[in-house]
Amino acid sequence: MKVMKRIIIGIMAGTMAFSAMPATIPALLQMPAAVEAAEIEPRADVVYWIYRELADGTLQKRRWNATRGYWVDPHWITVV
Repeated sequence: MKVMKRIIIGIMAGTMAFSAMPATIPALLQMPAAVEAAEIEPRADVVYWIYRELADGTLQKRRWNATRGYWVDPHWITVV
């Protein structure tokens, strides 16, 4: 009898929890416009120059995008 009572209470609690859930979902999906605007902050990529010196003494440079992880320039540029 106690087991049956616990099963019935569990079923009732689960049914009530899921029946109230659809009423709260639209409220959770709607965000105030002020919160959306405050969270979006566009930022520029971090790009900096990388220098290297060759064995013959030639100095070269190339830009590296640290944000996205790739070379911005396709080839090394010789510094005069």
